[in-house]
Amino acid sequence: MNLYPWLIKPYKKIIHQYQINKAHHAILIKTQKGMGISNLVWCISRWLLCLQSKGIKFCNECHGCKLMLSRNHPDLHELKNKIFNIEDIRIINEKIFKRSQQGGSKVIFLSNIRNLTHSAVNGLLKTLEEPPKNTWFFLINYDNSNLYLTLNSRCILYKIFIPKEEDSLTWLKNETHEKNRSYLAALRINQGSPISAKKFINGEMWIERENFCKHLFDSFKYKNLLKILKILHHKDSVIKIQWICSILLDAIKFNFSKKKYLTNIDQIELIQFISYNHTNYILDISIRTWMQCIHRLLNIPGVNYELLLMEQLMKWEKILNFVLLT
Repeated sequence: MNLYPWLIKPYKKIIHQYQINKAHHAILIKTQKGMGISNLVWCISRWLLCLQSKGIKFCNECHGCKLMLSRNHPDLHELKNKIFNIEDIRIINEKIFKRSQQGGSKVIFLSNIRNLTHSAVNGLLKTLEEPPKNTWFFLINYDNSNLYLTLNSRCILYKIFIPKEEDSLTWLKNETHEKNRSYLAALRINQGSPISAKKFINGEMWIERENFCKHLFDSFKYKNLLKILKILHHKDSVIKIQWICSILLDAIKFNFSKKKYLTNIDQIELIQFISYNHTNYILDISIRTWMQCIHRLLNIPGVNYELLLMEQLMKWEKILNFVLLT
C-alpha cells in the first residue's frame, strides 16, 4: 500500500468504518489540491474491491486486485478531468443499478464536484438519496466555498487538512533532488500542499520564478516596470501576477515585523527593498489592482494580454510614484 504519510490516518479511519459496518454510502472529501487525495480514494477502492482483504490491507493477489492493478476493474467508475452533465450521470446509474460484475462492491469516484453541471448534480442527488446496495461514492471538493449545499447534505463530509509544516518539510527533503532550493518557500507558495511543492521544486517553475524575481528587483531599482512586460507576457501570466502579489504581501508583513510569516523567504533582499521604499497603503493598492488585472485576464473573452499587462504596469508605475501623474 503506497500512501503518502499524511493520508495513512484518514485511510485507517475510513476503512474502520467499513469494517464495523457504519460507513456512509457517500463520502465528500473537502481539501485542497496537491494533497494526493486521488491516491487515498484509489487505495480505499482497492480495499473495497478486494475479494479477500486482510485487516486494513488489500491482498494484491485476488482477481479483483489484479483488475485494479491493470486499471481495468469493471466495478470502479471514475469521473474526472472533464465537465459532466446529466447524460454522464445516467450512464453511471445504468451501471450501478445492475449487479456488480465481480459480485462485490461498486465504487464511483468523482474527482472534482466543480466538474458537475447543475443538471448532473440534480441527477446525482436522486441516486445518493436511495443508492443501490454495496455501492460507495467518493467525491472531492477543492473549493473553499460550500459548493452545491444540497449535494453536501446527501454525503458525509470528511475534511483533510494540510500536514504540519515541519512534517511536510521532512517529507520534501527526502523526496526532492534539488537540494539548493528553499523547501519552506516552495511549501508556502503552494499553500502548504506537499505534492505541489515537490513538483514546484523539481520542475522548471522554480527557475522561472527566480528569473522573474530578479527582473522584478531590477525594475524596482531602476523605476521602470515595463522592463518585466516581456517576461510577464511570455507565459503563465496569471501565475506570475500571483508571485507579484505574494511578494507585495510579504513586504507588508515585513513592515509589520512579521518576518517568520513570510512566504518568499528566499527573496528577503527584494522584499526588504520594496518594504523600505513603499508604504503599506501603496502596497495594498498595488495588490488590489493586480487582482483586478487577473480578473480581467480570466473573464474578458479574447482579451489582448500584452496590451492589458502594459496598461497595468503603467498604472502600477503611477501608484508607486515612478512617473509623474498627468
